Amino acid sequence: MLRFLTISLLFCLILTPVNAGIRIKKLADLESELSESSGLEYYMNKYLITHNDSGNKAIIYVINEHGKILKEIEIKDADNDDWEDLTCSADGTLYIGDIGNNENKREKCQIYVVKSDFFKTKDGDVKSDKITFEYEDQQEFPPAKAELHYDAEAIFWMKDSIYILTKCRSEPFSGRSFVYVLPDKPGKYKARKIGEIPFCSLSWMFCSVTSADYDPKSNTLVVLLYGKIIFISDFPGNRFWEGKFESHTIWNIKQREAITFIDANNLYMSDEYSKKVGGGNLYKVTRR
Repeated sequence: MLRFLTISLLFCLILTPVNAGIRIKKLADLESELSESSGLEYYMNKYLITHNDSGNKAIIYVINEHGKILKEIEIKDADNDDWEDLTCSADGTLYIGDIGNNENKREKCQIYVVKSDFFKTKDGDVKSDKITFEYEDQQEFPPAKAELHYDAEAIFWMKDSIYILTKCRSEPFSGRSFVYVLPDKPGKYKARKIGEIPFCSLSWMFCSVTSADYDPKSNTLVVLLYGKIIFISDFPGNRFWEGKFESHTIWNIKQREAITFIDANNLYMSDEYSKKVGGGNLYKVTRR
């Protein structure tokens, strides 16, 4: 079945015109310690921060454009159950999304909250607070296969709130991403569902949502899928699904996991390393 899906997906990609509106340039190979780079944040217009995926240490890494690690910072009172994405607020508070839920079995997820002075640490580790949450509409753990909507790999901060875009795992695959919102302060909450976005239903290998970021200056949301980069603008309030969609198809199949704005027209992107498809790289994405 997997081979059939792969062949079908490649056939569809051949027939899908590539949008010439973006340019993707490989900047560097990431160091081997970052082979599972899963989150990326261009922090305070100065530092590029990443972290690894599930089962790795609770560490964030400061890196440069050459993929070299400049600093490692261990997050105290935290576990990397399944770290998937990073975001930060206007005052520099960093949020680490421990939100991966492949089998939809987790009854509670968390987002680690790190104060903006974490760069001043001398001993290489910092304290964290925590946002603990459950999805308000999930009743079964896991739900039926057609209702596997509670995995997530994408968070972003906007106007005093944390937003989560889920990764569809339903069978059959629908490509729908649910949009949830949380307060950006430590505490225990129910993530409130505010809408859905039907990004792409071709295949989970092409259409899975893996990262997101928000640029407040242009009021633009970027969403990364395995095979697409989608910009959403001109949306009213937080009704992102009513905005203007600008979709760009990416040719080659990679496990693309993280994206972050540099400015409205330039972004960083990274992918995980895989023996089958390669990756483990840092890229610059430019909107033409």
